[in-house]
Amino acid sequence: MTRSNLIFTHGAVFSVGIAAAMLANSFRNPGTAADQSAGGAAPGRLTANTGRFEMDGASQNTRSSRDERQESSRKPGGSAADRLAGVVRITDTFERQRALMDLIDNLGPAEFAGVADQFRELDHLGDSRGEYALLLRGWAKADPLTALEYVGQHPGGQQGRGTILSTWAGKDAAAAERWALDHHEGEGPNPYLASVIRGIAGNDVAEASRLAQTLPLSRERGEAVDAITRALFLQGPEAAMAFPASIRDEALRGGFVAAIAGRLIAKDVNKAAAWVAAMDQGEIQNRAARSVADALAREDTKTAATWVKSLKPEAQSEAARGVIPAMSREDIAGTARWVSGLVGSPNYDSVVEEFVWSCNTRAPEQSAAWIQGVSDPDQQRRLFRRMLGEWAQKDADAVKQWVASNTVPEDIRRRFLR
Repeated sequence: MTRSNLIFTHGAVFSVGIAAAMLANSFRNPGTAADQSAGGAAPGRLTANTGRFEMDGASQNTRSSRDERQESSRKPGGSAADRLAGVVRITDTFERQRALMDLIDNLGPAEFAGVADQFRELDHLGDSRGEYALLLRGWAKADPLTALEYVGQHPGGQQGRGTILSTWAGKDAAAAERWALDHHEGEGPNPYLASVIRGIAGNDVAEASRLAQTLPLSRERGEAVDAITRALFLQGPEAAMAFPASIRDEALRGGFVAAIAGRLIAKDVNKAAAWVAAMDQGEIQNRAARSVADALAREDTKTAATWVKSLKPEAQSEAARGVIPAMSREDIAGTARWVSGLVGSPNYDSVVEEFVWSCNTRAPEQSAAWIQGVSDPDQQRRLFRRMLGEWAQKDADAVKQWVASNTVPEDIRRRFLR
């Protein structure tokens, strides 16, 4: 063999060996994070024609997005405005948000206002409210007072204040609470306090519930209860179910029972049903009775009907309203008999009204007849006007015939027989 042939043969063997080693390594440890962080090759393939190892399309896109993010948000010497301009050009949503977080982490307190101004002017702000909220949360950690002053001077300030206050409360609950109390005006519920409760709940459920008790019955109190309930479920369902017993305010305790039952239903409706049925106060059961009954009835109306009778009398009517729609779809006559068995229950008129609306389009004559059983005269008139009015739009002659043949209030008779 000539020297030139020998060199060619050794070179070919060496090239094949390198290619084989690369291929084996790709099977043994494909694209580990350690390889990539050390500057190794991304996942790809060895081409048969060239013997070169090439990245596949997905890996090229991933590396491109990562490089774009790093270039846009960490460019040395770039101003905050320049960096944000680069971030918003990233088309991959995940990478853009990662880049935005990198940018926020590197902003100084004095830079947030300028970035917020620039962000608000973006054409896509309407689709990026979540990203704007990330900016406000970062600002709240760096300088909450300036951030609150800023959002108060721009549209959407109420929502922005809520974002900043909840973030601030997670870091300094006492300071956020003081601001909320000092800046609330008027006699209504304090919306700022509800935001503070959202921020506190994850760290201190007891303090969050103390603040919730200072709110009157309102949407704000409902938001506070929801935030605390979500925090309770992070500790597990058992912790959540035990919590209402610690609340002295009966209305607030009922709110927690309703919120906790709603979350339990999604996990295990039978567990929710057993928990509510075991309560010793009918008024507290009443807050969750309808939602639990509705969930049970969607699975089995007989089980749901039996469960209703296991409740305290004060809660049975509300629970029955959850059963009636599903039960009447199966059997209107049977539902009528079951509803009749609840006569005497507190708030029975609401049960009758639920039954009326459950069958008014399928059996209008029976629906109208049941209105006669409503004991409250004003409620009865309202039901007659609405139900007969809807029926008359479909069959006015049938309504006139029914009214002429049945006992109804005189004003209802004049209205539909004229």
